Amino acid sequence: MSFLRRLLRRQDGITLVMAVGILGVLTVSGTTLIYYSSTNARSVSYSASNASAYDLAESGINEMMAVLSKPDNNALNKYILGEQTNGTVTHTTHTYDGGTVEWYGTLTQSITGSSTWNLTSIGKVKNPTGKTASDVTRTLTAKVPVVPTYTQPLNNPSWNFIYSRATGSACDMTIANSVMVNSPLYVAGNLCLTNTAGITKGPLVVQGSMTMSQSANFAGTSGTPLNQLHVKNGCKWKNNAQHNPCQQGAGASGFDNVYATVLDNTPASSAAPAVDWDAWYLNSNPGPYYPCLTQSGTPPIFDNDQGAATAPSATKRNNSIPAVQDLTPSTSYSCKGSGGELSWNATTKVLTANGTIFIDGSAQIQNGAVNTFTGSATIYVSGTLLIKNSSMCQAVSGGTCTVNGWDPAQRMLCFVVGGNGSGGSPQSQVSSGDSVQLVSAYAQGALYATNAIDLGTTSQFDGPLDGSTVSLGQSTSSSFPGLSFVPAGMPGNPEVYAQPQAPQLYAG
Repeated sequence: MSFLRRLLRRQDGITLVMAVGILGVLTVSGTTLIYYSSTNARSVSYSASNASAYDLAESGINEMMAVLSKPDNNALNKYILGEQTNGTVTHTTHTYDGGTVEWYGTLTQSITGSSTWNLTSIGKVKNPTGKTASDVTRTLTAKVPVVPTYTQPLNNPSWNFIYSRATGSACDMTIANSVMVNSPLYVAGNLCLTNTAGITKGPLVVQGSMTMSQSANFAGTSGTPLNQLHVKNGCKWKNNAQHNPCQQGAGASGFDNVYATVLDNTPASSAAPAVDWDAWYLNSNPGPYYPCLTQSGTPPIFDNDQGAATAPSATKRNNSIPAVQDLTPSTSYSCKGSGGELSWNATTKVLTANGTIFIDGSAQIQNGAVNTFTGSATIYVSGTLLIKNSSMCQAVSGGTCTVNGWDPAQRMLCFVVGGNGSGGSPQSQVSSGDSVQLVSAYAQGALYATNAIDLGTTSQFDGPLDGSTVSLGQSTSSSFPGLSFVPAGMPGNPEVYAQPQAPQLYAG
């Protein structure tokens, strides 16, 4: 027993036991430290990847905004961000050094205000926690209101004139009968006055010469001179000698029967507005590729062979509608789109037009009534336009059109017409050589014609005119207020379709 007690009291080997214990504790602590360090590193890497995925998703939203904001694109084109005609949506994927972004958008269309784009963007990066782990993914959504553009500031000052583009003839524009021109007039070629025609208001700008063949012809009077008269190649009154610059004073006294506060032979050049037929064929709303979202009655046909809206083609602009489209029929109709409206109330005789509208054919107003229009619109007509035995007024007083109280920035109807009466039916509703013809009619607004504008017997038009030549009819006067804002789509202005607003309601 004493031997056993001695053995138990001995301390030999205690150091080894303690070393083994301490080593075990250190091993557990080191393993725990390494585990937590590794886990923290993975967490940091995952967090960085998650942030990168978010950045990629955000870049996808920015890419879609760039597409919607590109001037050549129409932000009301529902197919521009991947939607298909069958309701499916094609996703766009871009690869970057750090990962990929996948995006798409769908448009919720509205006829009462702004439509809304619903954008979705998915950013993906490799998962740093392992090769078999799923990608780190962040999904962002946003909403973008799109506001249709109805008006814009006037870009081409020629729209404040009656503008005759023809050149190369002895009389590129002739003012005949008893026409009194009460509007600014710009003649790119030579101007001739016959019968008892006169010019009572300026500016009058003539890039060629001005010839008056009758005693009654005049431009301004001694009591009421024109504010400006600029004639490049001089004036001739009856058999008097031609003077350059024009000489102010009575024709019977050897002068040119012109009177103006400013008179010279250095007219400023003002280019005629250019027409982008193709762009507006593709983007008018309502039009060939933007049908009515809601309609009643029988609205005009915009086109009959335009093809699929997902593959619009300007080659389809071919004046193909076989019948003249009646804008003022005996029954009412309504066509409302996401970017505009064309509606007719046959009871009140009111035509409502907003936005830019395109008819790939000919049109007419011929209901024998005094009609009015409301809204601000440009209507493109590939064929010809006839207004006959009818009026189309911005306002009516005493049973006829009036310019009193007219604010063109609020109410303006512009027709842009490209056809020729020589083109066969249905274009032959107007005379050969004409794009637009008014017969016993009174209208207000603005007209642009590829060929002639012909204001026929007892017809009158209040507003700017731009034609290859302009015939001002008989016994008529023409006047209109100056333009500062005009309907979107008027020639000479940049194409503006709709305005996407800043993204809203981010989520994700």
